[in-house]
Amino acid sequence: MKVVRSLLGVLIGCGLFFALARWLSGLTNAAPGYDLLIGVAGTVVAAVLAGYTAAFIGGAHEFPHAAAVGLFMVGMGFVSMMQEGATKPGWHQISVAGCGPISALIGAAIRLLTKSRRAG
Repeated sequence: MKVVRSLLGVLIGCGLFFALARWLSGLTNAAPGYDLLIGVAGTVVAAVLAGYTAAFIGGAHEFPHAAAVGLFMVGMGFVSMMQEGATKPGWHQISVAGCGPISALIGAAIRLLTKSRRAG
């Protein structure tokens, strides 16, 4: 049962990140001068939420769940780089790919800080 919960947490966290990233891409098209800034800031926010969600659903061992979501983000970053090619500056792609996994781990840390402690 713990394995199913762990997998479910990671899958829902990845799905949340993917959904927020798709929604964010629509926003960047609507705000042409700020698309790079919105992309980086949105990635950080989406990754924190995805990492928190994966850690929350996964239950115990919050950081491995968020790290799995971060690994998914790195893979999606490579796919994005391949698809977009040279349409965006290299610093933008690297910052998005680098900030995502770190932000997911920050989400797991927030989950640990807000997790209720049982009286023992």
